[in-house]
Amino acid sequence: MEVAASAGGGGAKTPDEIIAKHCNACHGSGLLGAPKVGDTAAWKERADHQGGLDGILAKAITGINAMPPKGTCADCSDADLKGAIQKMSGLK
Repeated sequence: MEVAASAGGGGAKTPDEIIAKHCNACHGSGLLGAPKVGDTAAWKERADHQGGLDGILAKAITGINAMPPKGTCADCSDADLKGAIQKMSGLK
């Protein structure tokens, strides 16, 4: 059984940890149309079409296009994912 390694000894993961381990492979380069980290305009356009930040979170949880559910972070909580999305997108 794998134990999550994070600063708090196993609690919530930081957005930076999640992005580095689970998101950056696609969102760092824009692979397969993924909105890039820091491209707030691209993320805002998605948010406008998907019901805001909560809509983007819902798609991240279930998966969208080539992105699997939770973007390969099966043990991330919804709050963990939302924090990572906020950090990548610049949206609040």
